[in-house]
Amino acid sequence: MLLLAAALVALDQLSKAWVVATLPRDGTEIPLALGFGITHTRNGGAAFGMLQDLEIKLGGLTIDGTLLLGLLSAAVSVVLGVYLWRSAKRLPTLLKVTLALVLAGAAGNMLDRLRLGYVVDFVHFKVGSFDFPVFNVADACVVIGALLLFVGSLGGEPRHDARKDVKRAPAPRDHRLDELPEVPPLGAGAQQQGDASTPNT
Repeated sequence: MLLLAAALVALDQLSKAWVVATLPRDGTEIPLALGFGITHTRNGGAAFGMLQDLEIKLGGLTIDGTLLLGLLSAAVSVVLGVYLWRSAKRLPTLLKVTLALVLAGAAGNMLDRLRLGYVVDFVHFKVGSFDFPVFNVADACVVIGALLLFVGSLGGEPRHDARKDVKRAPAPRDHRLDELPEVPPLGAGAQQQGDASTPNT
């Protein structure tokens, strides 16, 4: 699943590079189907433009929100990457796909924040009066991963039948049977008597 995450990060970065090279940041939008369009915006906050003006002051030190979000994204990416690598064989497929999506989303936006100081957004969805915030491939990965995690949690854990783990023990052997004398086969005694009474010629 790390390969899936890497492929999604590559798709995110390539799509952002294409938007930056193709579209100016003047509100130009390329209309697509079903209310979707492509435009070029910059986001200094979290997903969908949230927390753009975030600043944290610690004494005389002011931490920029973009840097803080970039560091948090880096931490999440490292933790998820190590967890996926070490637990890949024992995790359910749905959970592995979910974690790969979240990892790709966190890593894709982390690269933008640490490299550019902002995140490139370009996917716009608007239908009638409903205008969804502009987002990117990384944001979509995080949202889809969260939805899959929620759907998976509704199913619950499969019940484990402990009775299947109980191995039937062999029936105990009655050692008193070993002390009984051996009984000859039926008819063997009569044949021996007949052989003894037959005269030799």
